[in-house]
Amino acid sequence: MQAAADEYELHYQDETHLETNPYLSRVWHPIGQQPTVPAAGTNRRLTCFGSVEAFGRGRVEVLDAAQDSAAFVRSLEALDARHAATGRQISLVLDNGSCHTSKTSRAALAARAAWRHVSWLAPYCPNLNKKEREWRTLKRDVRGHLARSLRAFVDELLAGLHRLGGARCDIVDHVPQWFLDGHRRPPTGRPPGRPKGAKDSSRRTVRRKKLAANT
Repeated sequence: MQAAADEYELHYQDETHLETNPYLSRVWHPIGQQPTVPAAGTNRRLTCFGSVEAFGRGRVEVLDAAQDSAAFVRSLEALDARHAATGRQISLVLDNGSCHTSKTSRAALAARAAWRHVSWLAPYCPNLNKKEREWRTLKRDVRGHLARSLRAFVDELLAGLHRLGGARCDIVDHVPQWFLDGHRRPPTGRPPGRPKGAKDSSRRTVRRKKLAANT
């Protein structure tokens, strides 16, 4: 593959969670003084789907709010754009995560079989995936402190992904607005609380707090 570098790219793909709470790593501190870092009251989390080209020709990173098959398909669409721009076929190295092996993901991979070749890693061998080594560097350099806002949290992650380097970096910001607004999941549009007139499928157990006195 390296001999035909103008025709092929080899990408190691993986995903990781990135949290608003600071990443705990090795730090210098005086003897006898315990280092402390501020933490968010409510921890929030994003997922980054990323792939690094084995010969230093760049990367494809998609920052998302979910880790599911739909998010993995969005990372494949980012690889579609890279293939259209470079004209090179892509060999993708994947682990056996559930978001990679679902029916939706396998169908998306099969639809791109003409120019994308998939190599599956053996179970439980992250040491063979080059992308795994980059996550520790990203978290150490970018997530060692508490961001001032969710927007600043996302911008710092995007800047850190760019600093990982490469000849061509395709960084996609797919963070939804509801995450930046402070919601934990997409709003349904319904008013909070129990819907008016709703009924339970099974009868509720009555727990009486005031019991009759013994006579």
